[in-house]
Amino acid sequence: MVKKNIFLIFNNVVCELYRCRTYADLGEYFLPILRMLIPFRYASIMRREADESRIRLVDPLCVPAEFEEAERNYMRYADDDYTAWLNCCRESTIFRESDLLGEQQRLRSTIYQKCYQKFDVYDSLQYGIVHNGKPLGALSLFCGRGDGPFTDDELFLLRSVGIHLNQQMDVLLNRMYHQGPASGYDIPAIATRYGLTARETQLLELLTRFRDNREIAEALHVQESTLQKHFQNIFRKFGVTSRWGIMRLLLEGDPRN
Repeated sequence: MVKKNIFLIFNNVVCELYRCRTYADLGEYFLPILRMLIPFRYASIMRREADESRIRLVDPLCVPAEFEEAERNYMRYADDDYTAWLNCCRESTIFRESDLLGEQQRLRSTIYQKCYQKFDVYDSLQYGIVHNGKPLGALSLFCGRGDGPFTDDELFLLRSVGIHLNQQMDVLLNRMYHQGPASGYDIPAIATRYGLTARETQLLELLTRFRDNREIAEALHVQESTLQKHFQNIFRKFGVTSRWGIMRLLLEGDPRN
């Protein structure tokens, strides 16, 4: 009966994955149901930056949402990550972080202290998302000290889900990169409708071109703290809580129109 239940949950997870229509949907629909199959305290999906000349993970989708703070910090200290090789692999790779380093090494690392210590993370299960030899991003599951380690069975289940995630991630990112949303939107009209300032309008246009925070801040010549204030103002005006909420609203059409 237990194996039958796991099989049913696995099927539900995969079905929910294929129902995702945007990259943002992975965070809203796929990650929460994955928790039913593989219990975790925190989870994130990050995509590899479209610029293939650089190896950077960007745009974290997190469960729960407040864990985005940790992954945003990770983006700042990624050069110190001893598992960054995962993002270069040409084949999907999965591992428990505790299988690579002992407890003291993990907990004393810069990545842990600057990013994950606040959230009481103890260990992680990492999966490199790859399709046809092209690294696309990473799925990370995290547990706390009292949660118990990720089991071999859970590694097997994640690897099995990963076969489907590789394919769907490729579809969603291709759709995102090649849709060219900025060219299809009347940015001035959208800015007028939502009462955006000139600077917020500039930010929105860069956002629809899928620029990350660093690129937007450089283009606008502002500090990241100032950029976050602009983001919060835009979120409030659009009635959303994240940049992906804005993109979903624009892609699916504003119901107020």
